[in-house]
Amino acid sequence: MKLLVFLLIASSLFASSFERNHRLNVVVDKKNHLMWQDDISVIKVKKTHEQVPIYCQNLRHAGFSNWRVPNIEEYKLIVDKKNELNYINRAFKYNVPDGYWANKAHWRTLWYYADYMHFISGTAYFDSRHKKKYIRCVRDIK
Repeated sequence: MKLLVFLLIASSLFASSFERNHRLNVVVDKKNHLMWQDDISVIKVKKTHEQVPIYCQNLRHAGFSNWRVPNIEEYKLIVDKKNELNYINRAFKYNVPDGYWANKAHWRTLWYYADYMHFISGTAYFDSRHKKKYIRCVRDIK
């Protein structure tokens, strides 16, 4: 009986905080109170960094309209180095091993460069804001 209780407690400690909602095409991060867009558009739509905030602000997805561009720290939450195929948590259905824009542009480059998460390596980089990269919007949940 003690072993069963121990196993239940241990499994709850190691349980993923990520859960995919197939009907809504989102992934919910219960631990960090975030909902991630995860539909076919995250592997089809590419925009410049200047276009991304408007895209996320205008996004109507899964019955919600309060989407935004994630920051690099939020992207780091969904990186999974054990998933060698594309270094993203396995709860996500749609992903390409390429760059996804983050919200920060760098003032020290006079806002010419901005952050992005590269899912072929699971590493953050920065690049010219004029290049087109993929978009994965996020929203806060309470």
